[in-house]
Amino acid sequence: MLQVYRNTSIFVFLVFIGVQWGFYHPYTSQFPHFKNATTVIHIHGALLMTWILLLIVQPLLIQSGRASLHKKIGNVSWVLGPLVIAFLFLIGRSGYTRGLGTVPEHENLTFVALDMRGFISFAIFWSLAMIYRKTPNTHMRYMIATGILAIGPGIGRGLIYSAGMNIGDAITIADALDLAIVGVLLGFDVYRKKNYKPFLTIFLILLIGSLLWQLRDSAFWQSFAKTYASLFY
Repeated sequence: MLQVYRNTSIFVFLVFIGVQWGFYHPYTSQFPHFKNATTVIHIHGALLMTWILLLIVQPLLIQSGRASLHKKIGNVSWVLGPLVIAFLFLIGRSGYTRGLGTVPEHENLTFVALDMRGFISFAIFWSLAMIYRKTPNTHMRYMIATGILAIGPGIGRGLIYSAGMNIGDAITIADALDLAIVGVLLGFDVYRKKNYKPFLTIFLILLIGSLLWQLRDSAFWQSFAKTYASLFY
């Protein structure tokens, strides 16, 4: 069992590396001037990096027998989680606002699919992780899911800036990677006769998000996104 916690930390660390790869060109390489970054972007980035580091450290504390320290540090999640959710929303709103008048409306509305699914998925996974905080195996799976959400933005941007891929294909590949990872984890739980419901829930939520991205050019999505933007942006 303790090996599972170590493997979880290793997995999240690899996600962290992927995020650094993806955000190097559009963000990190601009240090120290950050010409294209706003205050919201800086806070958003700091919150997410703190969250990912938390996901790396917390399993290691369990593995090393420091459960009490794990619990104390975990209380930070009650504040950090909602802040991450709030700034995921704000980053989407600011991106949409910057796009007004500078990119075609149709294209601007497609990005609402990315922003909306990001903060809603995180909110669901974080909420479930906290609800099941006294059930370690379930809690751990939903916390892992919040880390998996970072794969899309990291790998997606990496493919765009390093491989010259268009955003549509890059996000589609990143989505497929997310689903493949969760699918394998789900398969392991089924095979080992563990509680498979958490990873099944995670898989279905990611699948819905992936489908939203594929529907981004449809009349249905464009109409919905326009209404959503007028109400919340």
